[in-house]
Amino acid sequence: MGYPVECVHCAPTLIENMYDYIMENERDFSPLASLKLLQPGGAVLAKHIIKELTDHGVNVKTTYGSTEIGPPFRSVPHTRENPNCYSFRNLYPDSPFLKMEPVGEDFYECVVYKGFDLAAELWEGEASNQAYRTNDLFIQDPPGSGFYVMQGRKDDILVHTNGENTNAGSLQLDIQASSKVISRALALGHSQPCVSLLVQVHEQFDPTSASTKERVWQTVKKANARYPAHSQIMRSMILMLPRDCTLPVTPKGNVKRKEAERLYARQIRQLYSIDVIPSKASLSQEPLSNFLRRLFARVANVRISEINDWTTLYDLGVDSRLALTIRSALATRLNTSISLSVIFENPSVSQLLSYLEPKSASPEPVQPTLPSMQIIERIISRLEFEFRTWAPRLIMTTYPIAPGETVLLTGSTGSLGTALLETLASSPRITKIYAMVRGPTHLARLRQALENKGLDPSILDGDKIRVLNFSMQDPLLGLDIDTYHRLAASVTMVVQTAWKMDFNMGVEEFEGDCIRSASPPPQP
Repeated sequence: MGYPVECVHCAPTLIENMYDYIMENERDFSPLASLKLLQPGGAVLAKHIIKELTDHGVNVKTTYGSTEIGPPFRSVPHTRENPNCYSFRNLYPDSPFLKMEPVGEDFYECVVYKGFDLAAELWEGEASNQAYRTNDLFIQDPPGSGFYVMQGRKDDILVHTNGENTNAGSLQLDIQASSKVISRALALGHSQPCVSLLVQVHEQFDPTSASTKERVWQTVKKANARYPAHSQIMRSMILMLPRDCTLPVTPKGNVKRKEAERLYARQIRQLYSIDVIPSKASLSQEPLSNFLRRLFARVANVRISEINDWTTLYDLGVDSRLALTIRSALATRLNTSISLSVIFENPSVSQLLSYLEPKSASPEPVQPTLPSMQIIERIISRLEFEFRTWAPRLIMTTYPIAPGETVLLTGSTGSLGTALLETLASSPRITKIYAMVRGPTHLARLRQALENKGLDPSILDGDKIRVLNFSMQDPLLGLDIDTYHRLAASVTMVVQTAWKMDFNMGVEEFEGDCIRSASPPPQP
């Protein structure tokens, strides 16, 4: 037509192709920077591409909408200087027919009700109050701002067997867009203990070669650093698709999750197989007890001296993802099949030794497993009896007692714990807070947890809050005797919010960690 192109609206996959071409050819962004508007739509564009484009003066903006509900959101303001092109503001904030409804921790779903002006006829034969659910998920960034950032589709949220969630959409997009080797990637792991990854490489690369596999792993490894531990992908959970296999995609370039899961169901089952039988046996003559201590220390990133016979994986903060590493190492060491349930049901060095080492010729009879309800009643009955036998506690101290309340808070890194910590810290009635966090990186973990929840981590910088590394199973809470005595003498309020979010554990594992040690030990 003879007119210059001023605006480009296209699927993100085309922008990814343009970005790759620019990066490979003198990094000249001027053709895109000269546009009045570059508008991706229909899917999410990778964060690092957005930043690179906006840093080079490209006016990247987008809206959110669909054929069914029209465009109810847009980025505000529309000026070139606004880099937050994936922060959407509701165009109809007062409309009772358009809502962002919470659908889990930190996620919101765009929901439309009958009466919304832009919506198509979606309610024929439906009740007038029936919601049309878009299945598109957002986070509010920053929290409480009214700005929403699209994260992906509802089926992109993977709920693992330990109760943790992984946003597969952003994870696989981050990996896919960070490598010239990877053509498509699909993160899996719903109702599984960890995340796995299906990878389709570009046709010029050999998926069976060691160099290709190493390049893919290095990409995944870098992406892992940007995600929480439960969402990180282990090398053993990456499946490279053969050259003649591809991941099915929509016209917009999104991988068809359900179809891919159907096509590669057998291979996915093998990744998550409950029994792993190694091809080669380990020739090590090291005693199994030493091997287990080294293994526990390695996966938990602690010193071997910190591993005792009674130390459990839960004490070390080892999750289901790392339990797979332990299972694989044990299977190789013993040249036999090991199931995950063996790891979860025998989580300490002594328990695993008892289970794995050869039994005597005349083994003891196996005790029948009691139903969970009976185990719970037995625990409650035993603890009630213990509590009634405790003598009154009398603690003499030379420490000055501070005015106001002194609070001991457990579970400080959780959603409830961080909110409580901020509230307690702002209260003038409270003069001291002991925030109990497990692990050697306790302070860094709590600071990161506050940042992730949109809370100010600088509340940890003063003297009001002291963060302590502790163990719920230790009679002295894992503290030195002086620190424990100080807490016992000064704490006026205990707020117990710590609870294990791992549904692979048996009910007995909650007794020592979450129930028994919530009360102080009896006074001798």
